[in-house]
This record gives sequence, structure tokens and C-alpha cells, in this order.
Amino acid sequence: MASSGKFDGVDFSQVNIEPLTPELRQLGQGFRCVRGEFVTYWKQSRIQREADAYLCQCWLVRVEDALAGYITLLADKLEVEDALLIQEGVKYRTFPAVKIGLLAVDRRTKGLGVRLMEWAIDYVITQVVPAIGVRFITVDALYDFDVDPAYDASGFYEKLGFEFADPTESLPPANPYRTMYLDLKPLMEELAREELL
Repeated sequence: MASSGKFDGVDFSQVNIEPLTPELRQLGQGFRCVRGEFVTYWKQSRIQREADAYLCQCWLVRVEDALAGYITLLADKLEVEDALLIQEGVKYRTFPAVKIGLLAVDRRTKGLGVRLMEWAIDYVITQVVPAIGVRFITVDALYDFDVDPAYDASGFYEKLGFEFADPTESLPPANPYRTMYLDLKPLMEELAREELL
């Protein structure tokens, strides 16, 4: 959807992504997300409470004093039926991961969801992976079949390289989401090659 009003002319591929701080908690007036619950989570301070409880960390984008979008990251584990890394000699079916908890952007922005995801992937690769063992980023892609047409966020994540943890899962899923993952190793190897040049 094309941007209008307060976000006209903003190049979201270049915006600053900043951590949630107490000073930024008052943002959110006029925030319009396609999924209304993500607006409610912000306005009712759910995101702030979870960050204060160290259940997640939140980063956001603002344009002047307007909230344009936010993303939360938290610890997770990826559980799969097949041993994903068997070709590497790893027989595990459970792996350490970082989860995209919530990704919400104002519907008047263009490209901000991709920008936040690219930032999160880069952040995990450059800041988290060097500190602890993490191989995957996970997300529970919302699937809401109670609306017409059904809301399925998985296509957005597929375009970014995410795969389904259970590719044979029937639709509609038992839960209102489908778990997806992104293998970070190819991206880390590419980054290492670039650093050698």
C-alpha cells in the first residue's frame, strides 16, 4: 500500500532503527497497522512490559514523533522432524534460534517491514552469533482464516528466504500461525567471504 500523510517521501531503506527506551514509550498515537492487535499491544504497553521483564527486546523506527514500526527479538528453539543438518554430521532435531516475536509496521509505510527484517538478520549475525551458538532465526507467521481473504504472512517471510518447519502442515493450521525458519549459516559464510575481499 502506498504511503500517505506523515510518511510521504520517507525512504525506509535508510531509516535509523533504535532500541526501545523509556523516552520512546509515548510514541504510538496514530499508529495504523493492518493487524489491529499489534496496535493494541503497543498502546496497552504489552511490548514495554515484556521488554521490562527481559522476555524480549524491542527496536523501533520513528519519523519525528510518529511510530512507523517495531520488531521484537527473543530466544527460541527450532524443533523439526527431520535432522536438518545431517549432511554436516549433526543429528539434532532441536536447534538454538532467535525468534522474531512481533513485526508491526504502519500500513502507510512502504518497505519498512523488509528493512526491519534485514536489520534483524544482520543484527543476529553480527551481534548475537559471535557471542552464543545460534544457527536459525524463527518466526511464527500469522495465519488468520477468520478474515476474508485469509491473512497469511508466510509469503512475506518466504521472499526473505524463510522455510516452513513443517512443510506438510495442512491448512488451516492447528494454531493461528505457521512456524518458519531461516538458516543463518549461508549468510554468515557470505559475510566472511566479503570480509576477506
